[in-house]
Amino acid sequence: MNSKPTNLAGLTPAECVRLLVEYRQKWLLTTAVCVALALGYALIMPRYWEATQGLVVRREASANGNEPGKFADLYEMRTFQETVLELAKSPQVITATLQAVDGVTQTTDKDIEKLRKRLSLLPPGGAEFGKTEVCYLQVKDTERQRAIRLVAELGQQVDHRLRQLRKQQSQSLSAELHQQVDRAQQALDVETERLAQFEAEVGADLGELRMLNASNSGQSDLRQQAVNLNNERRTAELKVRESEQLLSVLELALEEPEQLIAMPNSLLESQPTLRRLKDGLVDAQLRAARLASTRTAEHPQVLAAREAVERIRHDLYGELNVAIRGVDVEQNLSSNRVANLQTQYEAVQQRLGRLAGLRADYANRMSAVENSRNVLDRAQKQLGEVESKLVASHSASLVTAIDQPETGPYPGGVGRTSVVLFGTFAGVALGLGWVFLIASPDPITARKALFEVRDTTMQNGSRSNGATTARKVPNNLTPETAKKLAEIIANRKERLANQPRF
Repeated sequence: MNSKPTNLAGLTPAECVRLLVEYRQKWLLTTAVCVALALGYALIMPRYWEATQGLVVRREASANGNEPGKFADLYEMRTFQETVLELAKSPQVITATLQAVDGVTQTTDKDIEKLRKRLSLLPPGGAEFGKTEVCYLQVKDTERQRAIRLVAELGQQVDHRLRQLRKQQSQSLSAELHQQVDRAQQALDVETERLAQFEAEVGADLGELRMLNASNSGQSDLRQQAVNLNNERRTAELKVRESEQLLSVLELALEEPEQLIAMPNSLLESQPTLRRLKDGLVDAQLRAARLASTRTAEHPQVLAAREAVERIRHDLYGELNVAIRGVDVEQNLSSNRVANLQTQYEAVQQRLGRLAGLRADYANRMSAVENSRNVLDRAQKQLGEVESKLVASHSASLVTAIDQPETGPYPGGVGRTSVVLFGTFAGVALGLGWVFLIASPDPITARKALFEVRDTTMQNGSRSNGATTARKVPNNLTPETAKKLAEIIANRKERLANQPRF
């Protein structure tokens, strides 16, 4: 076969028909060979029936979520569907499926790999994988009924294996969480014991310490007591100073009675008798002065008024001695009360200082106990959820089959008729290509011959005859190529002869 590039510029429909007739043995042979090969393959090629089983997946009801059984997002649902696909392709599931369908006790790796390549998990038509809770498990097999049995059994085995996997995971998590609960309980017991010992050391001030630790604002009873003692101490000190001032004034009034009249009533609040005598003395002096301004000094009323003043002054003098002794006693009592209140205030302050030093340690121990309790509660909650999953893994199914498996009325893939037609078309195409490849003239030789004819024609300047044309055709061409080339040269010679001459 000539491997040089073909030149189809000179081929006409008539020439093509002529070549097909002339080389019919070649392209018919190629077509027959391809048809035979296609027919043989069509007879022996396997036809696979595609059986599908609809599945609906859901989330575990015990998982945290807004709605039981619903996935939190599409990514979680897609992950779960990918898990279902990996379980379907696992050797354990495939082996159990083949043993149940075929009734055999052992399967080979070749059988497992063959079924693994023929199963797939597909989304519903027009949807994207992982966007819906529905998916289709598909299995291909050469027998229709076997394909249906395989996909049905495979769905059941996937569900069974998924339950086993959930059970194993729940058991592993349960064992781990039991250890966490035990450790959290031990830690809580230790922290509780340390807190109990600390509270026993605190003693009677435990209530105040708890109040100081729990209260973010306000005052405790002990602090309020300190405030009250401080206020009472200040009041007692003020009373002591008033008593001292009153005592000094009374002692001065004892020496100079006239000083008593100028004494303010605020100092005599604690001496009502003395205050009344003072007011009476003032009233008597005013009455005596008023009578003396209108009557003579020997008038009986004037004398009586003066006698009343002296009597009141004498009683006032006697009352001053009694008042001085009373004020002195009251001053001593107030001083003792101030000292007592100061002692109580200092004791309360010491208790507050001691509690302030213990507050940080107590807060840390309380926080440790609270944290241990929170860890224990969280571990117990997680353990409860895992225990519920473990119980649900024995009965609840996360993969639910939709109706029964189904398959189409015809096997999938390319049919035998299509294979034969494709082989026929390929054979005809190969045969025609072979014919036109070997029947076309060599372009280099034909071009060289054309150039020689043109040079000879231009040198002679006249028409060339058929003998001259024949002598210019090379002798190393095949008969078909030489005949074609001669026709091309004759056509070229005729065009050159018809051109106008100058």
